[in-house]
Amino acid sequence: MRSRIVVGTLFGAAAGFLGFALQEALVPHDAVLTPPIAEMLKLGVLVGMMLGIGVGIVEGVVTATARTFVRGAVTGAVIGAVGGMFGVYIGGYVYTLALFGKDPFLLAQSRALLDFSHAVLARACGWAFLGAFPGLAAGAATLSGRRALHGLAGGLLGGFIGGFTFDLVATLFAAPIQGMASAGTGGPQIIEIGGPSRAVGFTAIGALTGFFVGLVEELLKQAWVRVLVGRNEGKDFIISKPMTILGRDERADIPLFADPALAPQHAAIRMERNRHTILDGGAPPGTLVNGKPVQEALLKDGDMIQLGQVRLLFREKATASRVAAPRKDISPRSQSAGNLSVPGNLCQFCGAPKDASGRCLCTVGGDAAPQPPVPLGGGIAPERPLTPGAVPAGRLVGLDGAYSGQVFALMGPVVRIGREVGRDMLLANDGSVSRAHARIEEQGGAHVLIDEGSSNGTFVNGVRISAQALAAGDIVQIGAGSYRYE
Repeated sequence: MRSRIVVGTLFGAAAGFLGFALQEALVPHDAVLTPPIAEMLKLGVLVGMMLGIGVGIVEGVVTATARTFVRGAVTGAVIGAVGGMFGVYIGGYVYTLALFGKDPFLLAQSRALLDFSHAVLARACGWAFLGAFPGLAAGAATLSGRRALHGLAGGLLGGFIGGFTFDLVATLFAAPIQGMASAGTGGPQIIEIGGPSRAVGFTAIGALTGFFVGLVEELLKQAWVRVLVGRNEGKDFIISKPMTILGRDERADIPLFADPALAPQHAAIRMERNRHTILDGGAPPGTLVNGKPVQEALLKDGDMIQLGQVRLLFREKATASRVAAPRKDISPRSQSAGNLSVPGNLCQFCGAPKDASGRCLCTVGGDAAPQPPVPLGGGIAPERPLTPGAVPAGRLVGLDGAYSGQVFALMGPVVRIGREVGRDMLLANDGSVSRAHARIEEQGGAHVLIDEGSSNGTFVNGVRISAQALAAGDIVQIGAGSYRYE
């Protein structure tokens, strides 16, 4: 998935630089120390508009949704222009207050570290608002007030840190270079520090605003869904509105186009008191949660939502620690038996019946007659019935984690999974995978996933299992990674 933090940083930096170029062409900077208020407001409008566009289109880029992209660009431009104008005006007032009546030129030129630091800090406080108000555009694409506040906080941090660069670049780099250039011509020393400082400063404000908007949003998001099967596969949609619509409509908050049988507004997720409930819209093929049809159901972290051919993984911080946290309560007996309850008359290793002397098929030198295959777990049926004669699909595709995008072919009657060398599906880069974690066996024409007493458990569609037959599209979680069975 394309990270909102990375995309926000790149688009914010580009927007900040374009804002610099635009205002340099349209705003005169003859008055170095006390520019006219009208010119400063024009600067705020131009820079803020570009920052608003850059921040506003991030959601559309990440989710690859054209409508979200256009809406973010248009509303971001308006919010950014107005916000930039107010940001410059309020920032100028804050800058003046932060100087405590001292001359900014004398502070910047002072050789005393305290005076120079005072000038830099005052500038940062003023420029914080140039990033803060355009940062509100982060909620424009999704029309979410909560995400707009996240953008405000991120923009405030980005503008504050970006503001540090203005006087640093001006005093440490621009002024000495310009001074040497003017000395070579015999003319007076030039102390115009605007151009280079504005170029670096506005670009830094844009990059840092985009970075912190994405960071704050990631840290404060409460719930989101990840598309596992269908268009936009692997992408996350943050749930931040009181009612989030899912369906086959460009105007839906989470547009789903993979299945033409879905209704334009097929289902909705309602947010109330920091918990989330899914509501079915009543149109076929209905809404399933963890394989069961629902009309209304309270969601928890790890739930699998299926709308027709589209599968979504629901994630929620409020229940993640209670529901999705792996258990570590495997007893020594269940570890040796692969976490399956094996009756006393069956061997816990090969599953064959024992004879009167306790020997079985795996006994060295044993002469027990071969027995017909017994059901998995010694007579315990798997959680999903097997289909005789069916041909296994034969591969696991990494969706996230250390092996995202990798394909593991299921070759042979048994595929052993784990972190130790020699395993058929070696997951050595995932520290949460046990050395001998699980295995996949061909049984009755299907692939059966069997946990081997792993410390962190094995999950299918968000439910911890001991053994289960797999069906195409199932999501298998092993350690920190998720894999789709095909």
